[in-house]
Amino acid sequence: MIKQARRLVVLALLVPAAAATVALASGPLKGATYTGTIVHGKAAITLKVSKNGKSVTVNVLSAPLYCQGGGAPERQLTKGAPISKSGSFKGAIAYEFAPTHKITARLYVSGKFSGRTVKGSARSEFTLAHGCNGSASFTAQAK
Repeated sequence: MIKQARRLVVLALLVPAAAATVALASGPLKGATYTGTIVHGKAAITLKVSKNGKSVTVNVLSAPLYCQGGGAPERQLTKGAPISKSGSFKGAIAYEFAPTHKITARLYVSGKFSGRTVKGSARSEFTLAHGCNGSASFTAQAK
């Protein structure tokens, strides 16, 4: 009878500890930089989490093309996307053609952090080349 009581006490102590470990792993690492690739075209993606863990800034050199063609000098216009308590986020990057200052494309990024990993999707939308639009998944790891 005493052994059963000890087992119950040990189990009662372990269950909350395990739940706390899962809860800690569900969000992003505060201040961390995650690097990975977008599946289509192997485009590099970098996600920088703020020091307080409440927002993320996404960097992709150019929106992935889903057609034949080349790029032009573009400037990224982006700001931090809020991260929910569950670790998910949605944000966008606008790409501006440098000489004319016109938006040529947007990349919509959404995902979910789980500790040292983030998984999500990136969807390209081009202003003039609608046939080049598309989406793909990405995975990134904290450095």
